[in-house]
Amino acid sequence: MAMAMASAGANPEWTRPDQRLPERPPADGAAPPAAPPPVPPSAVQTWHRMHYAVGVFLVAYGVAGLLSAVLLWGDRREEFGDYFGSGNAGTLLVLAKAVEALLVAAAVLGIVRRRDVWFVPPLTGWMAGFAVVAVLDVVNGRWGGLLQHLLYLAGFVVLLFVSYGLSAKAQVSSGTAVRAGAVPAPAPGEPAEAGQVDGPRRLTRTQELALSALNRLPRR
Repeated sequence: MAMAMASAGANPEWTRPDQRLPERPPADGAAPPAAPPPVPPSAVQTWHRMHYAVGVFLVAYGVAGLLSAVLLWGDRREEFGDYFGSGNAGTLLVLAKAVEALLVAAAVLGIVRRRDVWFVPPLTGWMAGFAVVAVLDVVNGRWGGLLQHLLYLAGFVVLLFVSYGLSAKAQVSSGTAVRAGAVPAPAPGEPAEAGQVDGPRRLTRTQELALSALNRLPRR
């Protein structure tokens, strides 16, 4: 018994279960533990399941606009004539519907490839179109049309903001990005990079705002 106690006292590795050994410093020349590698852009998960609803709406809206131009060609041409003159109204209408067909194709491609970035061209494209028409409404004094086009413009702005928030939510859920609150702040006197992480990247300020607004929406 005495020999066992003497051996335990001579060997520092033998301690009581409730006694924790101090960590040994790394040996000279030993490399420190490697930090987690940064997430490459190609591995960032930005697709959320609710993006399907956004894409289906964009496709349905674009297809409805194309069908209305085919079925009501005379009315659409007359409407373009009120804005741009009757001389080149038909040509401008064809060009506008050709661009709209490309926007619909981009939305379909986004659904098929599950890449929300393909929703940006149709969203911004229709936003730009309604903004131009709203300016023409002001010039021509068409106040009823101005209200209608401003409502459409606001709807697409909200939809773009929602898609952006869904992208940020998908990144946080997949672990490829973290919110600003999950990143430790740098200590006083340390550079700003000291509070950043090398693995998941930090959401931008705009993504934080979009995600916060999306989380405030009522849920059933």
